[in-house]
Amino acid sequence: MNHPMHLILDSYSHPGISLFWKRHGLRIMEQLVPNEFFFTTGDTTLEKLVERQIWSGWKKLILIGSPGSIRRGFNTLMQASEECRSTLEIGFWPLDLQELAASISQSSFHLRPVLQVFKAGHTLLVDVMKVQFLAPELETKYFWNDFVINSTQANAETTIYIDGQNSQVNGKFRCRILFHDESLNSLTMHPGKLTRTPVLKVYLKRDEGLTTVDRFKQIKQWFAAEKGNADEETLLKTGKQVEVQGNWANLTLDVSGMQDTVQSVHFEVARKSFSLIVPAKPIQTLESTKKILPAFRPTGAIANNRGSS
Repeated sequence: MNHPMHLILDSYSHPGISLFWKRHGLRIMEQLVPNEFFFTTGDTTLEKLVERQIWSGWKKLILIGSPGSIRRGFNTLMQASEECRSTLEIGFWPLDLQELAASISQSSFHLRPVLQVFKAGHTLLVDVMKVQFLAPELETKYFWNDFVINSTQANAETTIYIDGQNSQVNGKFRCRILFHDESLNSLTMHPGKLTRTPVLKVYLKRDEGLTTVDRFKQIKQWFAAEKGNADEETLLKTGKQVEVQGNWANLTLDVSGMQDTVQSVHFEVARKSFSLIVPAKPIQTLESTKKILPAFRPTGAIANNRGSS
């Protein structure tokens, strides 16, 4: 089935996106010829636009915006039912500071490979990370990249179950569950990496309970650029099912707006969650822009679903 293309531009949230569209908007419209075109305003939020397009279904939906816009779009997408998501082909085109600087300074001719990816519309069903916890009611969240848990009690005893095997961790620590290495970007995604066996990687960084004197020495090392292995994580194990169980509700979650502690968190892979538009060969970020501006990597995309299981 040939899905009609609907294009959403989040120009309201980031001034750089507006400049990008003024520079290349006409060329993009001429090449993609979308059936519908929408842009955000003060009254029309990105979430409203995306939700409206998702619920009407059966379309190719392209979202252009900042990395933050892509996270919000992913969030709204994953709030929808599986039945709604199955009718869509989704393309994400994030533009960070590097890409905006390069794109605005170049002619629209350089966008031809990008636009061809969306015109061709090659898709793959992709997996995402599903996270569930009680806070205080059951919440389900979906992440693309990673998820961070912190143990905040020095006397806490935490058990991490990975595919049925358990590890005991005492005291304070930082645990990061990694799924996709690549950011959510239709243009740089490598199709081969999306078809490999999905596993969750569990990384651990312990808090050794340093004394005041030790912490002072550590700060001196930081200023002396001798940080060394202080911030290094250790790969604990990989698996398809992960459960983190603490006591005294000692676990805090790195989730925006989430302040309550929780006692346990469950992770699993949600298979074939939606159809992502990807290129046959990934388009790499222009190397020249890396010499102009520092890299700003987006954090993992997040989605909420309250009260679902």
